[in-house]
Amino acid sequence: MQSEDEKQRKRNAQFAAFRSGDADDLADIVARMAIIMVCGVALWLATGQIVMLVWCFGYSLMNVVFVFGFLRRKSGDATKCDLILCACASSLVSAWYCGMLIYIATLGDGDFVLLAACGVLGLALHCLSRNVEFSYSAIVDFLAVTGTGLSVTIISAWFAATPGGAALNVLGGLCSCVYFFVSFRQIISVNRTLAAKSREEIQNQKMLALGQLASGVAHDFNNLLTVINGNIELVMQDPDNLENQEFLSEAKAASDKSARLVRQLLAYGRKSDLRLSKVALCTVFASLDALWQRVLPANIQLDVLDVSIDADLFVDRTLLESALMNLIINAQKAIGDQPGHIRLCASQQTKCTVRIKVTDSGAGMTPDVLFRASEPFFTTRPVGQGSGLGLSMVKGFASQSGGNLDLSNLEGGGFQAAIELPVSGPVSGSVD
Repeated sequence: MQSEDEKQRKRNAQFAAFRSGDADDLADIVARMAIIMVCGVALWLATGQIVMLVWCFGYSLMNVVFVFGFLRRKSGDATKCDLILCACASSLVSAWYCGMLIYIATLGDGDFVLLAACGVLGLALHCLSRNVEFSYSAIVDFLAVTGTGLSVTIISAWFAATPGGAALNVLGGLCSCVYFFVSFRQIISVNRTLAAKSREEIQNQKMLALGQLASGVAHDFNNLLTVINGNIELVMQDPDNLENQEFLSEAKAASDKSARLVRQLLAYGRKSDLRLSKVALCTVFASLDALWQRVLPANIQLDVLDVSIDADLFVDRTLLESALMNLIINAQKAIGDQPGHIRLCASQQTKCTVRIKVTDSGAGMTPDVLFRASEPFFTTRPVGQGSGLGLSMVKGFASQSGGNLDLSNLEGGGFQAAIELPVSGPVSGSVD
């Protein structure tokens, strides 16, 4: 389930899409309004119909109120009411413009039909130049252009002098609509691809900076913990200090927990000192099976499938076990108090790659949570119930070992975390 912060970010992004499409470029706004005013006055002079002035002044007034009175003045977080207002206002402005183009075409004069066709072309160029990242804006633009274009095409064919001219009008209108559809779809695809790459690049830079920070902090903190642990162990060797044993034991446990946190930070920053050795997955799975069968609650069943892999891995066994334990803990938390099952299995993808999978029968992750799941310190658990370093540690371990972590929702429900590791292992690290 999405948090309120995630919902607010989505609303802000949608409002920003409306603003970028309708209100960011001041020169474009003034140019559109000027063209409409000139065309409206010219049509009034040519036809003598007051509706032309009503149209041009009404269009300008709606744009001034919507763009300058709301979009460009709005600050702070967007609300649902803001988005509804944007959708209604955008649809009203489009309908006002498109309705007049169709009306102009019905006047029956060839020059008016040509003017209406030019208006459709101008609308198409405007829509193609807009930021169409927001799906609602894309739908409104597409319907406005194609609906108006087809209407003008039918009207021009109706008033054509000959059947051949009518057929040519229909063919030209249909070809124009198809061309617009193809171009519009391509622009949407390109814009979304560029936006995704931009977000990915920003995310990679942020993760690199966090990794460097985590590594620096972890190394310094680890040195302090070494001193603390050493002194505590020396004090605990004195059998006469029975009164202080309990306090020292608690301090030693907290120090050990801090050391594990440091190792997770180092794993995320890909700066852990790997102790590489040949590891048989069957022995790792057997030890985890024996441990978790006693630890997991009764409502969760753990299925550890037999490993039928000929090659041994060349990894840090301690970090591998820690990574798998983190994945099992996440799976347990995802299932919660409901009956469910966790499955641990492995398969050899290629001669050089082994894939270890942990799947659960939980509810899975929303797209927003899945996108940020492996970020350090990101957690959906209540305060004090998770550090947010579990999946980031797993990702860091997999990357430093020469593999990767893949997170995905399963069809029909459930979640899967897969670690791909090379059989040969990474280049760097110490060998046991």
